[in-house]
Amino acid sequence: MGCAIKTVKISSIVLNAILALLAVGAIGWIAVNSDTESEEFVIAAYVACAIIVLFAFLGIFAAIRESVCLTATSAVFLLVLAIPQIVSTCMFLHQFEVQSAQQTVELAWQANNMDGLQQKYECCGKTSAQDYVHLRQSIPPSCYADLQQKPEHLFVEGCIEKLQSHYESDKRRFIIVSWVLVAFELLCFVLAVFLAISFRNKQRRMQF
Repeated sequence: MGCAIKTVKISSIVLNAILALLAVGAIGWIAVNSDTESEEFVIAAYVACAIIVLFAFLGIFAAIRESVCLTATSAVFLLVLAIPQIVSTCMFLHQFEVQSAQQTVELAWQANNMDGLQQKYECCGKTSAQDYVHLRQSIPPSCYADLQQKPEHLFVEGCIEKLQSHYESDKRRFIIVSWVLVAFELLCFVLAVFLAISFRNKQRRMQF
């Protein structure tokens, strides 16, 4: 039995460490892609990931100290954290509409501010470089790889198609990361409950 508890204790420490690293990685990913999401979503995601990191470290500390109180607290908060995350991910999966690439590109086109989009997403025009040709405008350098205005360096895809694909990929990545975090949270919760019970039983045996 003692060997089993030790194994679970080590597993709990390792899984909580992985959970913390995943949350830190998620924070980094959100920071890189913050321009494609609403400010409210970004703030909520930062707060959620920061809380995950906090309680992952609490779980590590509790397991090392073999504290019944801290281990139980860690278990409760991991469960409390996982439940709304499951709900929000399911809502995001079924109800969230991917940001409209057409609206983003149209705004940039009307403001004559396509250069940044074209270089970042390696695209040209709204649907293709022909958008400039039809308006009897020269194709801008930003439509070319490394700004080299050669036919072989011209970006073929239009920005609406390229951005929509990018937004869809972002949604899929978010859902995958969210479910992975939930899985680790629930696993750490189960281990924390087992450890809390084991530590309590150990304390009782030591009293006799």
